[in-house]
Amino acid sequence: MIENAEFLLTILMSVPLLGIFFSAISKENPESAGRNVLSVGILTVITNLVILMLIGNNLIHGSASLQIMKKFEWLNTPKIEFLFAVDTFSLPLIAAVHIAILLGFFGVLNNSYRQKTLVILALVFLEMMIGYLLAGDLFSFYIFFEAMLLPLFLLVGILGDMHRQDILYRFFLYNLLGASLLFMALCILFNHQHVTIQTINTVVLSRNLEMIVWGAIFIAFLSRIPIWPFHYWISSVNVNISNPLVFIIANILPLTGVYGLIRFFPLTAPGIIAPYLLVLEIISIITMVVIALIGFSHRDVQYKIFSYMTVYYILYLLGALLPTDALLSNIGFSIFSWLIIVAAIEVIISHIEKERQQLGLPEYGILKNAKTISFALSFFVLAAVGLPLSSMFLNNMFIFAGLLTYNLKMAMFILFAIILSSVNLLQHLFYLKYSDNENSEKNVVAIDMPSPIIIVLGATILLIITSFINPLWYME
Repeated sequence: MIENAEFLLTILMSVPLLGIFFSAISKENPESAGRNVLSVGILTVITNLVILMLIGNNLIHGSASLQIMKKFEWLNTPKIEFLFAVDTFSLPLIAAVHIAILLGFFGVLNNSYRQKTLVILALVFLEMMIGYLLAGDLFSFYIFFEAMLLPLFLLVGILGDMHRQDILYRFFLYNLLGASLLFMALCILFNHQHVTIQTINTVVLSRNLEMIVWGAIFIAFLSRIPIWPFHYWISSVNVNISNPLVFIIANILPLTGVYGLIRFFPLTAPGIIAPYLLVLEIISIITMVVIALIGFSHRDVQYKIFSYMTVYYILYLLGALLPTDALLSNIGFSIFSWLIIVAAIEVIISHIEKERQQLGLPEYGILKNAKTISFALSFFVLAAVGLPLSSMFLNNMFIFAGLLTYNLKMAMFILFAIILSSVNLLQHLFYLKYSDNENSEKNVVAIDMPSPIIIVLGATILLIITSFINPLWYME
């Protein structure tokens, strides 16, 4: 244990800023294909992962309260303080975001297009995400909630593939709605009572104010989660991005909506909006099933991955809305593995697609002679569909058991959507390995990955296995 461990939070938030600075001043040699600045990004993320290990060793395992608090005074009149803290729920989420972005960096190892811009914006997003997941007061929570949109907006605008103007228009419109509603609600809370996120459930409001404040907060967070009608802008962003790092960052963003709802309402939703939760559950389940069905019929693998992630984001949302806080650790531990697994699948598939196009290969049978890629992709896909290879297995079982107890019919539709979204990934894996085309054997060419990516994927597999039940096993 380290005394006064709050300095670790300051270091954790400072390291990405240093990475941004050194990335900005680095001079690129055309022959290096942008690897100098990419090395800065990789080193930045690895450094923060080490710091997260130190922070974890100073947490009290099993405690649900915020720990290792760091406070900064901003204004005296009005009294505004920035509070940052971490607990056993946010820590694995922060670690998962770092590992997912690290995988994304290795996924663009041989991509020299706008490499410096890509790394700098990715580190800016990481900095904003850290601040958001550490925020313990309303103002810093809102600032980081909105600030993380800027790097993603720029990444989509610079590196998006098709229809960028329409995508950015939807991006701006939907997020402006969420930002406005959340800002209004938080201003009312702050002016009514000076509360923090830990004490927000103790706020007493009039009935009309309750409806306005809690309804606005719910809609603001839901605008980040791919449920109807907000799935429209999120899906348009995801299916038009071929860069694996940008795709991973875009798919981290909905986590902020789920996390916000859990942080603001850790026990249950406010009574004033409880009657409307059934409507939200129905909309959520319909979205899960429809997106899973579209993913099943859709040829584009990016949409299949988006379909899979949508189903699980809504699963975690519904689990978080259950009238209990017993599942929060299960949700956090499951998201840890799930986010890393999907990032690894995206990196592998984007590499396969890039090599296939360069070599002029058909879309089938690519993995027949690529043993390393075949093993890695098979492992991550099987872990994604629910085999006992990661912490998703047991923790998802507990979440689903809670939903089953809460509402049997709802749980059956959720199970159907989960199975269908899993079939989407298995369908693509089977398609890459086998084909009924008679000439498929003649067209197969071995595709392999660079050694650094293979090493990182091997380390990721080991991490997923060692964190089978609890990603915070090193705290025991």
